[in-house]
Amino acid sequence: MKKIEFSDVKNIHEYEKVRKESRDHIIKIKKNRRIQIGDNITLVFENRETVLFQIQEMIRLEKIADRKLIQQEIDVYNELIPCKNQLCATMLIEIQEREYIKPILDSLIGLSDKCVFLEFDNEKIEPIFDQGQLTDGRVSAVQYLTFSFKQDQVKKFVESGSISKIKIQHKNYKAEKTFDPEMKTVLINDLTSE
Repeated sequence: MKKIEFSDVKNIHEYEKVRKESRDHIIKIKKNRRIQIGDNITLVFENRETVLFQIQEMIRLEKIADRKLIQQEIDVYNELIPCKNQLCATMLIEIQEREYIKPILDSLIGLSDKCVFLEFDNEKIEPIFDQGQLTDGRVSAVQYLTFSFKQDQVKKFVESGSISKIKIQHKNYKAEKTFDPEMKTVLINDLTSE
C-alpha cells in the first residue's frame, strides 16, 4: 500500500471543512476492519485511509501547523500502513471501569510473547508487536501489530474456504473470534494490494 505523503494531508482549516464526511466514511470503513476478541480486546486492521484519518485527527487535536511536526506524525503513522504480504492492526485493550484499568493491564503482561495468532488452513501467524509500545513490567492499552505472511500463506489465505480467526492464548486471557466473510474480503484486499 502506498504510504502517506505530506501532500496528502490537509491543513487544519481545510480538514475542518470535510471532517464530518471523513468521519462518516471512516466509520463505514472500520465496520469491516474491527474485530472484538473476548471482553476487553479489539483489533482494528489499518489501511491507507484509516491511517490518513488518524493523522488528520492528531494534527487537528494537537493543532499542529509546523511542517516538520506534521511530517513527524506522517512518519510515525506510516508504520501502520501494511506493506506487501502484511496486515497491520491497532490492538485496543478496552476497560470501561477506571478502577479495573491497572489490574487488567497488569494481568496481561506477556501478551506480546507468543500469545496472539492469526489462524487459517493449518497456518498460524504470530504478529510482531511495535517495540515502542512495550515496556518492562507494563502493558500499554494501545498496541500496534504487524502480521507478515509468506507468499504461499497469502495464497492459502486468499483461496482457503476454511475458517480464519484471531486467537489469544494468554494465561489470563483466552479468546478467539472468527472473521466474517466481509472482513476476510477486506483483509484479502489489504494483503494483495501493491
